[in-house]
Amino acid sequence: MENRYGDGTITLQVMTPLHLLVLERDPARREELVGLLRGAGHRAATAPDAPAAALAIGVPGFDTLLLDLAFPDIDLGLLRTALAPADPAEPESLEAAERRHIALTLRHTGGNRRRAAMLLGISRSTLLNKVRKYGLIVALAVLAPATAAGQSDPIPVGRVRSGTLSFDGHGTPGDFVGTTSDVTGEMTEADSLGGVRGWVEAPVKSLKTGNDRRDRDLNKSMESDKYPNLRFTLTGVTVQSSTADSAAVSLLGAMDIHGVSRDVSLPATVRVSPGEVRLRSDFPLNLKDYRIGGLTKLLGMLKMDEWIKVHVDLTFSAR
Repeated sequence: MENRYGDGTITLQVMTPLHLLVLERDPARREELVGLLRGAGHRAATAPDAPAAALAIGVPGFDTLLLDLAFPDIDLGLLRTALAPADPAEPESLEAAERRHIALTLRHTGGNRRRAAMLLGISRSTLLNKVRKYGLIVALAVLAPATAAGQSDPIPVGRVRSGTLSFDGHGTPGDFVGTTSDVTGEMTEADSLGGVRGWVEAPVKSLKTGNDRRDRDLNKSMESDKYPNLRFTLTGVTVQSSTADSAAVSLLGAMDIHGVSRDVSLPATVRVSPGEVRLRSDFPLNLKDYRIGGLTKLLGMLKMDEWIKVHVDLTFSAR
């Protein structure tokens, strides 16, 4: 089967389904490629940037890494060493193989131990014993924290305790940054990250760029009196990869800006620790998608690029 991808043709042959990690810097090309791979029956996950890819490469379970070699921050020499070391490792022990397989299964189920036990063909109590034996309880804390009794303890209801929302803008006179720490939000309790729902919101007028005239133009362009808030409503979480204390996820939901609501999937990294959840996300956003016009005069500039880069860093704490 052949499909067009970008400027070339990608040939997909019928074979045993693979689990692939895709690192592609262009969002549209990345989604197109992932769609082709999934359409061919493969499992495909994405990494939002080079650090997240490096994190994911260390997680067992991926058969193939598919990446854009021109992606920034990639050290090709270190990548070759990581994928093909000069001194091949000795075969792992049966215990190491079992530990790796259990960790992979738990990651596949999003930390749902009951489902993992069914897939492994063992009882839940046997699985919990092996989790303790192999020291996997710390890793499970990312997906579904466990109590001393070994029972699944839901992620608690939380509110934004602190955080920032910022964006990088580009215009003919130069680049600039807009930022606010006036961010509110809530997350629901859930058995695992995959079940978490919630929302995050920030007032448009709280965004500051360090220039009063630019701030006035920003509020005028975004009609902040009519549409006072930026809001993201979370409707789903897909865990892409995880390590002992963090997880690379996709946040599914609706972005509401300037009276326009669009369904989006945002790459993010989540770190769970006792009493709090920290979330970081970086993603591109096109102002024209939200009918924010006047780009040739926006923010007191001769011309502004319609693309901005958004950065979110939030800490949720239990109520």
